[in-house]
Amino acid sequence: MSEQLEVDVLIVGAGMAGLTAATQLYSEGFNVRIVERESVIGGRIRTDVVDGFKIDYGFQVYLTAYPKAQEVLDLEQLDLQPFSPGAIIWTGKEFTSVIDPLRRPSKIVKTIRSKIGSFNDKFKVLRLRKSVLIPSLSTLFIRRETTTSEKLQSLKFTSRFINSFFRPFFGGIFLESELRTSSRFFDFVFRMFTQGDGAVPSNGMAAIPGQLASQLPHDVILTNTEVKDIQLGDLITVHLSDDQLIRSRSVIVATPWQIAENLTGLNIRSDGFSDYSVTSISYAATTSPVNDNILVLNGSGNGVINHLVCMSDVATNYSSDSRSLVSVTILGDPSLSNEELNIQCLSELEVWYGATVKEWQLIRVDRINHALPKNPVMTINPEVPQPMKGVFLSGDYLATPSIEGAITSGLSTSAGVAKFLKNESTVDIPLERPSFENRFTVDCSLEEVALFHASESALENLQPPLSRFQISTNEPLNDGSIVEFEVGIIPFKIKWKAIHRDVNFLEVFTDVMSEGPMKYWLHRHEFSALSSNKIEVHDRIWYAHHRGFRGIISRLMFNQLTLKFLFSYRAIATRKTILKQRNT
Repeated sequence: MSEQLEVDVLIVGAGMAGLTAATQLYSEGFNVRIVERESVIGGRIRTDVVDGFKIDYGFQVYLTAYPKAQEVLDLEQLDLQPFSPGAIIWTGKEFTSVIDPLRRPSKIVKTIRSKIGSFNDKFKVLRLRKSVLIPSLSTLFIRRETTTSEKLQSLKFTSRFINSFFRPFFGGIFLESELRTSSRFFDFVFRMFTQGDGAVPSNGMAAIPGQLASQLPHDVILTNTEVKDIQLGDLITVHLSDDQLIRSRSVIVATPWQIAENLTGLNIRSDGFSDYSVTSISYAATTSPVNDNILVLNGSGNGVINHLVCMSDVATNYSSDSRSLVSVTILGDPSLSNEELNIQCLSELEVWYGATVKEWQLIRVDRINHALPKNPVMTINPEVPQPMKGVFLSGDYLATPSIEGAITSGLSTSAGVAKFLKNESTVDIPLERPSFENRFTVDCSLEEVALFHASESALENLQPPLSRFQISTNEPLNDGSIVEFEVGIIPFKIKWKAIHRDVNFLEVFTDVMSEGPMKYWLHRHEFSALSSNKIEVHDRIWYAHHRGFRGIISRLMFNQLTLKFLFSYRAIATRKTILKQRNT
């Protein structure tokens, strides 16, 4: 690398968000560089080889139903090895199991007879499953938000079932045992487990970021290199730890939020934001204590262990010989020393599996202090913050605390940066006054309004009765996405095709008619917060009619009176639908 390299995009951080953004921008022809302060890529996703074992940096699982991740990853190439859909639970006296009966019908009798929870608990799980599968994904994120614990109690699950199954299972995912995590994220994760498998690549979790990195030239990623300073100018100057400089047209800070704050000088999270920690202990055992590719939960409520899994039962490549790799997860960072923690774990496991655990060999103790962001935004449509001109933020703390969240943020950021570099104003807003203008308020959060408009069913919900509305194409709301439909009032029916432009999820989007009855039509949707729980929706439309008979028909269908009626109805429909989805 020369002392003053010039690039289109410099990405700080080679985690999942940074790598995703890099691959997307590189595929569009931009000159990209990634600077990573660690010696390896992947951020929190790492796999080390120790004594012939592949050891992930903490217990991690990839959910095969992640929608955005499927767009950027080749899952077949990863050779994903699935976990069994369910769990074995230690009750304090014995082991019992809860297996998804719809995915493992042969286990239905065993699951019903399980001593964990009542028959009603298991029936309610099926109802919960249905409630997260039927709505669109975006709808899950505009439901009334509470904690996971409060949601489970409101669904009338027994305390025994919550404490023995939900608390250790989802506590191991959320990295907190109180289940204070958003109910919206719980719904999302439950849906992902229902639609697909939890799995690991056969060669360890590091294969996931490794696959993204393999799409880039070998000289794009600079490891063992830290960014010291970012200075704005005609080109952004980035000072590196080795006293070299990179000048870039744009910078993506795809680091943990704390580092992003230091580099930008901004208070990114002023709401007491922090991270969850977790401790992982890896053991070598002569034989597997489980003999199954399934999670073992501590449902007793006692001890430091949250869950255990024999990784070599899940993916045989995790062990290079006949020994078994056992991974034990402890939530938080106990004050015990590594030696004391090892003694405590083996003492608990001896009760579970007998004296054979005394023969287990300790391989490694990993204390991960920044394992997951504690209070991320919880959205599947993350914003692309630009704290300084040309400097963008990316990371799972802007979406959901997951691989999917990091990838989703990386995709959003890359789209925003590409637009910035192309100097694209994707649509020119007319200077003259709009042909029609309307405002109304909704008692909800800004995200609820935005998610409603981005949902698959939004257009349908906004049409008055007898409008003869029928959608033929409805792409997810993004810059350049297309919607095609037929609409009309008897006896008229017309086809309409619109392209979405200038999509800024929480603020604005524009649809421009590309085919239809009008000579010109541009509709600008803008959202603004009047308070924390009152949002104004501002619609502005610029339009022009054709001459002749075609113009007569369009004037009958689209005029000040009909538009006033339409948007009055839309105000009522928006309030009603958001309230209904919030309470679903």
